[in-house]
Amino acid sequence: MSDTLSPRPAARPFLTALVLLGLLAGIGIAPRAAAARTPQAAPLPPVADFSGLSGSHPSSCSGPIDPALRGLGAPSTRRCAWSQRVEMLYWENVPNAGNACLPAPGLGWHRLGSGMRAPIAPWSAAWTAQGVLSQQGGVEQAGALWRRADGQWSAVLWRWLPSDKTDTRNWQLGHWKDVTQAVRQLAADAKAPPSSPLLAAWDDASTGKPRLREPDAARWIANGACLALQTAGIGQARLHLPYSRDDVRQEQRSAMQVQLARRYPNADWLQPFALVEAAAPGARSGSKFSAVWREGAVLNGQLWITLPGEGGIVRARISSQLAAARSDEAAKERAALLQRELTALAHAWENRHE
Repeated sequence: MSDTLSPRPAARPFLTALVLLGLLAGIGIAPRAAAARTPQAAPLPPVADFSGLSGSHPSSCSGPIDPALRGLGAPSTRRCAWSQRVEMLYWENVPNAGNACLPAPGLGWHRLGSGMRAPIAPWSAAWTAQGVLSQQGGVEQAGALWRRADGQWSAVLWRWLPSDKTDTRNWQLGHWKDVTQAVRQLAADAKAPPSSPLLAAWDDASTGKPRLREPDAARWIANGACLALQTAGIGQARLHLPYSRDDVRQEQRSAMQVQLARRYPNADWLQPFALVEAAAPGARSGSKFSAVWREGAVLNGQLWITLPGEGGIVRARISSQLAAARSDEAAKERAALLQRELTALAHAWENRHE
């Protein structure tokens, strides 16, 4: 008798096979379902692809992280290679602790530049990404800050100490060019904000401070205080102000102070209208004037920059908000700060434009 002709006995193995298949299917599905529920780590952006850009397998970094980078927090990823001569630090989430003065990317950009010990342009409110290339003490650096699709900000910093051996250094240089190209590509759409002679002078005067550029204004932090620069919509002077310092008279300054007092009747004048000293003693630079006053909780400092001939006057106003409960002494300290910032702006104008 053939087994193929005996249908009844064949039914039991068939049922057993179905049960086994069900069990195996269940066993196989469970891991796949669990894997589907496990969130996958986000892939690193091209500018932080260490192996791809360096051409080397990553290794652990032997030295400590530069203390100057502490403001950015602990990096999400740190990689080294080339006998510790190349290092990459990647911050997936830049600290989102913006304040009332500057947004998070403005502070993050400043901290990145401070960590690189490199002069950087002010952060622009229109940027979604920006990069910087620099050299410090023989070390090449490439850094970038950008906004991801989810609205969070990320940053990366590459450092390279070139090898002493020519062949090795040339090989390293080829890969370093890939790094700098990735940074440039990331920041390709970051256009410089509109500028002017006054904003260029402010850029010089505020170097090294956390700052933000807007189309015709700027904000920055000095001595812990938030300062705002206004360059448009400032009232015109009704009195002629001479360009030559030799032609400046006390009567002119007194008459200008009277005009200001009439324009701002509720102001408390902490620094009356006065001539700003030249950047260098005895310099034949154009005359510049400043005044500082308080209206309620707002302190204002204004700078008048005279131009030669019939060029007119360039005006800049720096404002700062005081806490309502701040004392008169605090207001005087803030007024002194505004006066220093106005003087620094006046001197930067002289150095750049005169």
